Amino acid sequence: MQEASATDAFCFGAPTLYAPGSGKCRGIRREAKFGELHRKAVPDDVCKFFHLDLWLRLAKNICVPDHEGIRSLYQQSEMRNKLMKKQWLGIAVTLCLASCALAQTNSQIHALRVYDKNHPPSGKCAFNTPCFIDYNGGPVFEKTPTVYIIWYGNWTAKDKSIIDYYFAHLGGTTQMKINTIYTDFANKSVPIKVNHSAKDDYHDNYSLGKNLSGDGQIQQIVANAISNDHLPSIVNGIYFVLTYKDVNLPGFCTSFCGYHSPSTSIVNGKVIKYSMVGNPAQCPDNCEVSRIVGDPGSPNNDPGADGTVSIMWHEFSETVTDPDAGLDSAWVGNYCGENGDCCAYIFGNLHIDAHGHKYTNTIGTKHFITQEMFKLKKKTRGIKLPGVCKQVF
Repeated sequence: MQEASATDAFCFGAPTLYAPGSGKCRGIRREAKFGELHRKAVPDDVCKFFHLDLWLRLAKNICVPDHEGIRSLYQQSEMRNKLMKKQWLGIAVTLCLASCALAQTNSQIHALRVYDKNHPPSGKCAFNTPCFIDYNGGPVFEKTPTVYIIWYGNWTAKDKSIIDYYFAHLGGTTQMKINTIYTDFANKSVPIKVNHSAKDDYHDNYSLGKNLSGDGQIQQIVANAISNDHLPSIVNGIYFVLTYKDVNLPGFCTSFCGYHSPSTSIVNGKVIKYSMVGNPAQCPDNCEVSRIVGDPGSPNNDPGADGTVSIMWHEFSETVTDPDAGLDSAWVGNYCGENGDCCAYIFGNLHIDAHGHKYTNTIGTKHFITQEMFKLKKKTRGIKLPGVCKQVF
């Protein structure tokens, strides 16, 4: 199979985007409603490193090959982006990787972009975007979610205890209550309860190495944990793959800090909700929240673990309100994105603990620093619904 070379692409900057030159990837189409890009039934053997990165709105790091109309498609997206200047939506993109034994045809990745210190949040919602969100007809989590954590790499016992504690005590809190304002077509609300304990964890000792090729291997890590009976296979689970700070994944730290997606490939016949979150200690200026707010430490004296909690809170909240993102989307809009996107890197009132560290919430008996979450002004469903960023309900 032929690949597009650097000279075949018109570029907005490195790195080069690799895509097949055979013309067989014409299945990519535009869905105007969300401005998302989809790969539609493209055979696994056609695509070798085809990916349009995670946000076409952040085009400065993307090169797009001029093959089979992809350039014109990208230009259409750019024209639309100019009309929506400074607006960011967690645009969903499918990654088609040759190294992926689990390549899926319709999974939609929604990602948290890295922090831009040159353009910090200046409005009521992230990136100075309008504070609106749409309900699009899909389901929310109607049953209590169970959080499963796959520790990929050498996470310390202290790291694990901090993150496990947060999710073991999140259920029933006024922070979690923010998500319960979201309902679906069946008039079911996101539950206020959350299931998690250390028994829902699995340690993966770098089974695929320290240099991962992309989302395909993230899915493979989840699939291996389930198929080898380390974790159960349930549709009401959210499977987090947490990569340690010595693990490399294309785009992590440079384009995104974490993402979530449904998958129809991890387990046959089921839609599995999964998320990738990297240890932000790998790039504190871009992803680690205590560093972002000017704290040299963190509430639990572990900036990597505390920062991981904030990213996980972002992805968790988006998953329970938009679990089948891109397959049967629920809460997402062309304004600020999903509920986590709307409030990315907005923290509200910061408190100072006895050691001088900044925090936003007390969960159980521990302090944590997390971004705010988008709270609808009214419990209803519709288009262009207003909301505000809040730490608690």
